[in-house]
Amino acid sequence: MKNIINGLYIHGRFQMKIIDISIQNLLKTFIHEYPDWPIKGVKYFDINPLYKNAKARETLVTACMEQIEEMSIDLSFDHIAVVESRGFIIGSILADYLKKGLVLVRNKPGRLPGEFCFREHLLEYGNGRVEVQKGTGKVMLFDDVIATGGTSQAAADALTSAGYEVVGAQFLVELTYCEPKFAFPYCAPIQYEQQI
Repeated sequence: MKNIINGLYIHGRFQMKIIDISIQNLLKTFIHEYPDWPIKGVKYFDINPLYKNAKARETLVTACMEQIEEMSIDLSFDHIAVVESRGFIIGSILADYLKKGLVLVRNKPGRLPGEFCFREHLLEYGNGRVEVQKGTGKVMLFDDVIATGGTSQAAADALTSAGYEVVGAQFLVELTYCEPKFAFPYCAPIQYEQQI
């Protein structure tokens, strides 16, 4: 159950701005749901139609920017760490607006040259691995969806091992019914409270 105080969603010890429900509902009309994909028992949220519609995409980026500005994190971070591949799109737009560098978090092994760190993790439908090149600076993690938090936490752990300081995260969609576990402050303009 959400704890809402003065328009802020109190999530554990973190707080984030609630996006107006009418904006959430508008954005959700562009998200297509595919039950039992990629395997039985998993519901896939296809955000590609949201990317295709320029006005909806602009609304989404504005909602993300508002939440980032309201988050209880140090906004002087250096980079946005974008998770492959759906995190690359909006994360790159946000990095441009915020004048931040990009750090790529790859989920396909062997795609990064030089020194890198990796973390393996469980997915709802198998195993995963994330890799990031070594570096320094404060980063905000960005990905499309947080469900259980496994990929997100693995990405944060890999970033930390690679020399970065994770200050928080932004996601496009939070599946609150999956009870995500993530050790940093985060926000998401779109929430699904229950599995439909």
